[in-house]
Amino acid sequence: MFASERIECLIRADRARIYIDIDNVTAAIHALRRVFGIVSFSDAVEATSDPEQIATCAVELARRTVPMGGRFAVRARRAGTHTYTSQDLARLVGQRIRDALPECSVDLDKPDAEIHVEVRENRSFLFAEIVDGPGGLPMGSQGRALAVVDSDAGAVAAWLAMKRGCKVSVASPDGSIAHEPLRRWDVRLKVLPWEPGVNLQELVRLSRSEAVILGTRPTDISPEKPALDVPVFHAVIGIDDAQLRALAERIRSA
Repeated sequence: MFASERIECLIRADRARIYIDIDNVTAAIHALRRVFGIVSFSDAVEATSDPEQIATCAVELARRTVPMGGRFAVRARRAGTHTYTSQDLARLVGQRIRDALPECSVDLDKPDAEIHVEVRENRSFLFAEIVDGPGGLPMGSQGRALAVVDSDAGAVAAWLAMKRGCKVSVASPDGSIAHEPLRRWDVRLKVLPWEPGVNLQELVRLSRSEAVILGTRPTDISPEKPALDVPVFHAVIGIDDAQLRALAERIRSA
């Protein structure tokens, strides 16, 4: 995703987190919102695991994020072995922020801002905002599927299959642009020409798909089943029109 957006970055990971070192945070946020499998992400400041250095960084973060006279909360957690507990760290950081910002107060229930501190072994990460990702499963982790996309319903059905981890190829009629917003979610989207009434079996073979995804609506239900040797999923059959429009808009506006 970053390569398609021409965003330079360094990516590293441990067993529970992916870390991205980057200069253009705004561009990174726009890209990460379209990466399936990411539940949430944050623009973080990195420090050592030393409590005093953490507290110093937390004060600087609080100066930027806690409103004048506002209420704040410190949310601390650790992974690894340290000489302090998460509660010890939260108390220390909270006191340092109160000392630096005496007009502000602690409110753990309804704060105006939250300072998150995550200590992992000998490093710590501090952030004040949690941005939602699309969630789901990493694309391609659940096999291949062919989606018929000739309408918003078809595009939403394909998107839902992507979110479930499928690597989706699209069958689209000539002249249709219904599939174009999906390119923002899969920069290598494969589009195969198809016309209504034509059997999909050959496209299933060409795309090496293990399932077919259709944007069937309740009014489209037919007793005739497609003559295919793979399962057929009607991904939006239980979604009402308002939900369908909302999902289609989300796909287009990404």
